[in-house]
Amino acid sequence: MAAALARIYVGLLIIACFTDAEEIFGNGHAFVALKRTLGRAVCWGDVRYGGNCSDVDFSNVTHIYSNSRAFVALKKDLGQAVCWGDSDHGGDCSDVDFSNLTDIYSNEFAFVALKKDLGRAVCWGTSQYGGNCSGIDFSNVMDIYSNEYAFVALKKDLGRVDCWGFRGYLGSFGDPDRSYYRQDCPDVHFSGVTDIYSSESAFVALNKDLGQAVCWGDSYHGGDCSGVKFGSVTDIYSNKYAFVALKKGSDQFACWGRSIFGGLCLSVDFSNVTDVYSNPRAFVALKKNFGQAACWGDSMVGGRCSVIDFSSVTDIYSNEHAFVALKKDLGQAVCWGDSDHGGDCSDVDFSNLTDIYSNEFAFVALKK
Repeated sequence: MAAALARIYVGLLIIACFTDAEEIFGNGHAFVALKRTLGRAVCWGDVRYGGNCSDVDFSNVTHIYSNSRAFVALKKDLGQAVCWGDSDHGGDCSDVDFSNLTDIYSNEFAFVALKKDLGRAVCWGTSQYGGNCSGIDFSNVMDIYSNEYAFVALKKDLGRVDCWGFRGYLGSFGDPDRSYYRQDCPDVHFSGVTDIYSSESAFVALNKDLGQAVCWGDSYHGGDCSGVKFGSVTDIYSNKYAFVALKKGSDQFACWGRSIFGGLCLSVDFSNVTDVYSNPRAFVALKKNFGQAACWGDSMVGGRCSVIDFSSVTDIYSNEHAFVALKKDLGQAVCWGDSDHGGDCSDVDFSNLTDIYSNEFAFVALKK
């Protein structure tokens, strides 16, 4: 009886949440369904990290940003924002000036609001992980990138970057030889860099035209790419622990980082791959035109998909523990990974949906 009542309650909650919802946003622990034209929103999930927004004014909100434990609702036209969730992770922005900002960026612990035209930025959240950027020169910054612990501001025209956030990390995962890494910017010229990619604790700056890249950070999670050939690379993908570099339209590829979570891919056939998707511990290489895919990494969270039918798949979504392959034209989907966190969707009706959203532990399919 209790389980039945719980299902009824959840069903009523979902209906209430999604009536008139135009867009859904998630962080690691909660969701927000924004009703932009009505100036309203509904939040659910862990109340400590944004699952309760009953006191938040959503009038004139243009976009919502998130990190792992907080949300920022931006009212761009007014130069204002409201924040909620864990105050240590950016859920309190009462002292932040949001006027004239152009973009907001985040990592797991902090936010950065860039005022590109003014060459300025403001940061808030956990100071040691990027919430304090008082010594950074943001003039000529074109883009900002992040991993879980740090930020990188790219000055593309000048061939320079500035880095801030966590600079040292004591070993974890019980690995005595993984004692320390630094996330200082490498002492190299960044001219020609076209993109910067990240894992949990490493960065890769790619110069696509020259077929070169610079990697730094935790070598265990991809910060050392000295053995990788980047010539003709067209795309780089990452998860929490590893990177994949591809030359699409060929069988050329390279993987590096933690091998059991995707850093080893010698047995993967990358020919005819159209897109690569990831969750923190696994990858999926989709061959959309052939209705096929290859998965590798941790099998418990989706690194094995040999029994999955990928025909007619239009897109793939993920959370921390599972994948969803959507067949939008057919109103169908297939799921795999940890069944307790979305890897089993056999009872879900995917007809007439417009989009799929996720947080660390769950999925939401929004319908017309």
